[in-house]
Amino acid sequence: MIPRLPLLFAAQARFPAPEFESYTLPKMSLEELASDSVLWRVLLLAVFLAAGTWFFYKLRSRKALLAYSVAGLAVFGFLFASCPCPVGMFQNVAEGLANGSYIQPGVLLLFALPLAIALFAGRVFCGGACPLGAIQELLHWKSVFIPRPLDRILRLIPVLLLLIFSVCAICGIGFPLCYLEPYLPIFLLDFATPFAILSAVFLTAGLFISRPFCRYVCPYGVLLRFFSYFSLLKPQITSHECVNCRLCEQGCPNGAILPPEGTGSTSEHRSGFRRISMLTALIPFALFAGGLFGYFCAPVLSSFHRDVRLVRELDAGIKSEAVEAFESATTTREELRARAIKLQNGVLLASTAAGVLFGAVVMAELIAEARRRKEEEVYTIDPSLCFCCGRCYAACPLERKEKHHEK
Repeated sequence: MIPRLPLLFAAQARFPAPEFESYTLPKMSLEELASDSVLWRVLLLAVFLAAGTWFFYKLRSRKALLAYSVAGLAVFGFLFASCPCPVGMFQNVAEGLANGSYIQPGVLLLFALPLAIALFAGRVFCGGACPLGAIQELLHWKSVFIPRPLDRILRLIPVLLLLIFSVCAICGIGFPLCYLEPYLPIFLLDFATPFAILSAVFLTAGLFISRPFCRYVCPYGVLLRFFSYFSLLKPQITSHECVNCRLCEQGCPNGAILPPEGTGSTSEHRSGFRRISMLTALIPFALFAGGLFGYFCAPVLSSFHRDVRLVRELDAGIKSEAVEAFESATTTREELRARAIKLQNGVLLASTAAGVLFGAVVMAELIAEARRRKEEEVYTIDPSLCFCCGRCYAACPLERKEKHHEK
């Protein structure tokens, strides 16, 4: 999303220069400043990510991380009007890479920097540098825990959205998800319906369900989750010997705390092996079902493209503004129809491939849920599900005791 302030600066150049021989175009200093604003955002984002990493891994302070969220909300939320936007970033990059079009270095850095940090320190970006994550973290009041099986099913929704809207971006359908960003009206202070209703729904849900958008909608969060799984730094609840008090598990509203696995019996090991063997055998069927799902979704997705809609309106004899504009242009109906057919074939191929990939992700999630983890006797953190909020630090009595001694 483009902040309003640079748009106001650039408005001074919206009229063409007068065509006088003696006229000299004045220097647009404000416009030059606005054009560099993306690089300033990249620099600020790097500073915020470094600070968030320090607060989470070194200070281990919930209060510092809350201040981090407040600062991120103020700067990237209200000052820069929800930029970097986790919803639009991946669509811009996907479209540019697919079509070979130019991607601004600043935009590419805004997209890649949080992912690079995730490989090193996990989802620090979600902790407070992301304006959408910051507002959800600050407004969460009382936790209503989602049962683990339901949570795992709901977490597949952002994977599906990532694939669907990647197809939309690659095939030139547009960025429809940007119109569904629920917190943008708050940052723009523009509460026109129906977007204000969507904002109210997510704000109300966020009071009781921790980070509903981050966990169950955000497509960029899927990429962050994947990269964080391989992060070099792993979050630890406490540096002391865990006493298994379960307070950290109860204090984490995001389902990122993993209980001890235990040694288990021989029968449990055999049962787990049988489950994984059965799931592995089902992989080809899941891939086929996913591809079939994507195949049948293709006509729905392609119908949102302007050329396909225009062909249908022409065939139906509808006199819309788009039809009138087309009739006054030089393009023939045959050329338009050929473009629409090519677009539909491209969407069919991309959507089918996305469906196969979704089937693979579903099976990977099921196998990961069925397999046994490393046998441990302490509570641990799943780095791919951790939002670096520091709630477990505040809940752990050993951490609180250490903080008290430091004072």
